[in-house]
Amino acid sequence: MMNTPKRRLKFINYLGFGFGDFAFNLFFQGTTLFLLFFYTDILGIEATTAGTIFLIATIWDAITDPLMGWLAGRTNTRWGRYRPYLLLAAIPLGLSYTMMFYRPSFEGVQLFYWVLIWQLLFRTFFTMGNIPYSSLSSEMSPDTQERSQLAAYRMFLGYAGALVVSYLTGTLMQKMGWSVTTDGYFKIGLVFSLLALALFFFTYFTTFEHKTHQKQSLISWKQVLGMLSKNKPFLMLCSYIMIGMAGVVFFYQVLNYYFKYILQAPEALGIGMLALFISLMAALPAWLWLSRRWGKQIALLAGCLWLVMGSLLFYLNPLAQEQLVWTNIHLGIIGVGIGCAAFSFWALLPDTVEYGEWQSNVRAEGIIFGLGLFSLKIGLGLGSFILGNWLDFIEYVPNTAQSNVTLSGLHTSTTLCLAITALAIGLIMFRYPLSEEKHKEISERLLTSRQNELQEP
Repeated sequence: MMNTPKRRLKFINYLGFGFGDFAFNLFFQGTTLFLLFFYTDILGIEATTAGTIFLIATIWDAITDPLMGWLAGRTNTRWGRYRPYLLLAAIPLGLSYTMMFYRPSFEGVQLFYWVLIWQLLFRTFFTMGNIPYSSLSSEMSPDTQERSQLAAYRMFLGYAGALVVSYLTGTLMQKMGWSVTTDGYFKIGLVFSLLALALFFFTYFTTFEHKTHQKQSLISWKQVLGMLSKNKPFLMLCSYIMIGMAGVVFFYQVLNYYFKYILQAPEALGIGMLALFISLMAALPAWLWLSRRWGKQIALLAGCLWLVMGSLLFYLNPLAQEQLVWTNIHLGIIGVGIGCAAFSFWALLPDTVEYGEWQSNVRAEGIIFGLGLFSLKIGLGLGSFILGNWLDFIEYVPNTAQSNVTLSGLHTSTTLCLAITALAIGLIMFRYPLSEEKHKEISERLLTSRQNELQEP
């Protein structure tokens, strides 16, 4: 055990950490927004099969995510424990992402395995970089308020990356004359990969790590499992992000079909996502203020209520199926609530590291963040799998005029999926036990314990 003097974070540290999530979101949001649509409408893969590919990739994450958290926790270099992975993963991550959007000449079983293999490679390299990156927030500062600010910068710049992806994907294809049905997504992937590579270097050189409180290489899996079983706040957060991510991914991906078949304006999706992400980013300071004033749990519950009301308004407004301006207004309203849900998870997760240590004397932030990210990616897989099966259930047929049953199903699922998601999150987090006051008390106890151990002969 070791006590390390606290180092206050500067603006450049917040900025550097935030731009790391900007880079990761160039990949993550591209996968979330366009990959299922690319599979069904460009490659011609059946919707259920495409959803199954996402589910298989999620099962793969069940192996790689905890393993990467364990490996990162055992890493010990003079450049840090987590930061070196940003550079190690950067190039293979960009390559695998770009190849996911490559359109090969073969079909059938060969196409299935081609798509599956590249998605598994992408998931592996994303895990290799993102889990150590996420763990940085617990190592850069022990202070819960500074961690909230790190989460706010992360969310703001992360969603700036999402905004870039959602708006520039279609815009760049149009400006550059890249065909959507041939190599447009592939070329966009290459552009974003090069941008992400530069940002990963910036994050590496503008972040730091405190010295480790505990040598995690000495922690056994039995100790880790014991810590996790006693860490109720962490288990609640995993359930929350799993359900939340499934709902958000379902919503983002079904919007492709909503704009194409209900609004008859697929080219306008970028503007709609622009409205969503701008409102999301603009509202983040308000959610940060509310979390400081009333606590992170209250801010999250307020965000859930906002999402429920915003989704119901979207569902009940008949003009949203006919006029782009009304759809964009509703997307802007919904974006405010989505931002709160994402910010709250990353603001709350680092505090569960100290809670687990307090309960079991085991500090394992690599495992905590690895399993937290895995829960998020379970949501990604489930959302895509559910949407794939839902499209088959409502008799969706790609690139044709849809029946009234299909159009009704698209409208209902697009407008109400986040209301259902927010209600579920609210029920889970209503009795969340780890307040800011409780975390402060735990941190002080742990600090006293470390000081006492240093004084022992």
